[in-house]
Amino acid sequence: MAAGLLCRIRRPQEKKGDSEGDGGVRMAMRDIMDYKRVALAINKAKKIALCIHMFPDGDAIGSMLALALALKALKKKFYLFSPSELPHRYNFLPLYGQIKTDIGPNINFDLAIAIDCASHTQLGEFHDKVFKKSEKTIEIDHHAFREAFADISLVDDDAAAVGEIIYHLCELLGVKIGKAIAVPLLVSLIVETGSFRLPTVHAKTFLICSKLISCGVDYYKIVENSYWSRTRAEAMLLGLCFSRLKFLKGEKVAVTTITFKDLKRLGARQEDVDPVADQIRTLKNVQVVLLFREMHGAKWRVSLRSKGSINVGKIAEEFGGGGHPDVAGCYLPKREKEKSRLIGRVLSLV
Repeated sequence: MAAGLLCRIRRPQEKKGDSEGDGGVRMAMRDIMDYKRVALAINKAKKIALCIHMFPDGDAIGSMLALALALKALKKKFYLFSPSELPHRYNFLPLYGQIKTDIGPNINFDLAIAIDCASHTQLGEFHDKVFKKSEKTIEIDHHAFREAFADISLVDDDAAAVGEIIYHLCELLGVKIGKAIAVPLLVSLIVETGSFRLPTVHAKTFLICSKLISCGVDYYKIVENSYWSRTRAEAMLLGLCFSRLKFLKGEKVAVTTITFKDLKRLGARQEDVDPVADQIRTLKNVQVVLLFREMHGAKWRVSLRSKGSINVGKIAEEFGGGGHPDVAGCYLPKREKEKSRLIGRVLSLV
């Protein structure tokens, strides 16, 4: 698919006669060609780079590590890259220690795969240093608002998480999904669905989870480590954000801010900010959340969350970002005028 074209690929549909005893989680025949193109490129490649987006979450990390384990089973040589620091909460996952934030000596790749990236900019420096230099490129993603940038696109914006796509790809590659692969795939699904609370969850999500849990994983440990447990700094940061909340349009819109000074004072990391917007969204009357996070380069990193009819993905896209209808983000110059413009756009839709 040519770079720059917006793309939308249907979720692999459950269809009578397709499951063959697999619990109804096999992709329909009309969608299998998208997966076959990716599988063929992987089988032909000898040296493969896997890249995830800046400020990676559990979906990106879990999906990449699950695919890396599949490549390991296929005896492929692979390299794992992240353009920014990894959240420590996922350090229990297999191959976590092999993810590099720098490229090192010049390495040429037969194939580069971008995972959970809505645009090439989310790859940071790895787009120019790894992706553009590879002989062939693939993007595997589920964002509804995105820009295609690879030679081959496997994009399913109905998937609850990229982990669902990786699950089907592993099956097509002939890789047995055992305990090792099941753990990161479950992390992908748990984190991206907010522990199965979001409207993106569908029946097939639970069918896949059932198959993964049956591999003998410790589900309680996985969900506790990847989603529910909090550090002291994270809890204090959450309290600070709640105390600063400004409610607009009654209580329908909630706005809060985090600065570098806040992080330093609380001994918190950037990763400790990640769950804050989701927690604010749990407030009963709130429909839209805007979290403004101070970043280097005089910028705001804005996390948008919604429930109901407000599509924050479209709003983020207007401001140069993207995401999903209920979870999205963008960057803004750190100017009050720009901040007010975004808040005003949200208020116009509430």
